[in-house]
Amino acid sequence: MLSRREFGQAATAIVGAVLLEPRRTSAAASRSGLAFGVQLYMVRDRLKELEATLHLIHQIGYSSVETFPMVYDRPAKELRSMIAANGLTVASGHFDYESLEERVDYAAELGLEYMVCPAIPVSQRTSVDGFHQAAKHLNKAAIKAGSAGLKLGYHPHNYEYKPLGNETGFDILMRELDSSVKLELDIYWAIEGGQNPMEIMRRYRERLALIHIKDRKPANAFTFVPDEYAAHFTEAGAGTIDWKLLLGEARRLGVTQFFLDQDGSDLPIDQSLQINWNYLSRLTL
Repeated sequence: MLSRREFGQAATAIVGAVLLEPRRTSAAASRSGLAFGVQLYMVRDRLKELEATLHLIHQIGYSSVETFPMVYDRPAKELRSMIAANGLTVASGHFDYESLEERVDYAAELGLEYMVCPAIPVSQRTSVDGFHQAAKHLNKAAIKAGSAGLKLGYHPHNYEYKPLGNETGFDILMRELDSSVKLELDIYWAIEGGQNPMEIMRRYRERLALIHIKDRKPANAFTFVPDEYAAHFTEAGAGTIDWKLLLGEARRLGVTQFFLDQDGSDLPIDQSLQINWNYLSRLTL
């Protein structure tokens, strides 16, 4: 873990240096050999300047982005071209639960491999029946996605891990989702919901396809409501999560898609991106 002094030093005078570097023609290499991308939700406040933001992500060293609905106001071909022009790839995107089926053609035109649902409706999150309904809805969307050559995925937060009698919503989804539906495991959210991410990765290794990364400040309790998380977010390497252990295991299990998705930060987003990259790119597994 970084000390507060080291953390503060790393956060200063970063962005200007990055922007003054010659434009890279390819992503920077990480010591581990893993390629890291950025979920665009993390930079949601900069998306009015999308091209400049994509350029910054590439210049820092990330090799890809994962899209989300806020950028789908552009035609898919235009968005795909803009991402590629800034030296990035895009293999995965998040799509709203309600519009999964109607967005399949857009996702295919964008050139995605994975079409990920990041959440189920709030009204379905607290009951067994709600998760049964979600599994049916996602299975139906998976059929249409598959017909277009796409893989449907699901990204749990913390509410899926809340006990509902003798099981959790996550248990229901993993049992009832078609085997073709992949798991995008957010390590932070699993821990925030009181789970052991290592056990989840190993148990669902056949589903596991993508990993989300953000670190967790020391906390004495778990939460099951996303609105309660804000004080716990921090940059990779500055928190309590053993990334060397978990990313090494994910790689051993065959995962190739790794995305930084730090929903909030105490720092300006440019600095947060750089500090995360500094840690992740130097990590040896």
